[in-house]
Amino acid sequence: MRTTALAIAMNQLLRSKDMAIFSDLTRALWDHSIRTAAAARVLAQNFTRINPDEALLAGLVHDLGAFYMLYRAVQYPELRVRPDSIKYLIVQWHEGIGVTLLDTLGMPKEIVNATIDHDQPRLAPITVRTLADIVYVGNLIAGAHFEWSHQDFDPDAGQVGQVRQNFSALLPEIEADTREMLAVFS
Repeated sequence: MRTTALAIAMNQLLRSKDMAIFSDLTRALWDHSIRTAAAARVLAQNFTRINPDEALLAGLVHDLGAFYMLYRAVQYPELRVRPDSIKYLIVQWHEGIGVTLLDTLGMPKEIVNATIDHDQPRLAPITVRTLADIVYVGNLIAGAHFEWSHQDFDPDAGQVGQVRQNFSALLPEIEADTREMLAVFS
């Protein structure tokens, strides 16, 4: 129930007329969040004893800070005319802001902790064991490169291609879940 309520609230935020100026970015961010949620659910179901619904929720909200920053940015005319600056700031700060928001919203600590540093390249786990592993790998499978396009580092350091290859057998199921979730929440 909480996952559905959050998904609906996030989608309504995206549909705000004020957010129209960033519609391409908000649509890409929404699609990425749905893909990450689907990947997280499938990873949890296939490789761990972690509740797949908890993993789905963690994947869905992993970029909540970015949504919030976009919402706040449109309230300032001087920021609306600088979309590239906004994108850069979001990429740099969304993780920390998201962690603070999730904590403030009373999300379970496991979910809050799983979103910390989800975009920071590191050696990707070969097997996923923790919720943080699931969110990190799910984020890569979902195409974290769209976020990294405004980062100050090379995303190949995070082994994006290798992760997708390691979990390639799950891609059809992830895509099916993604289509289903997009049909429901878009």
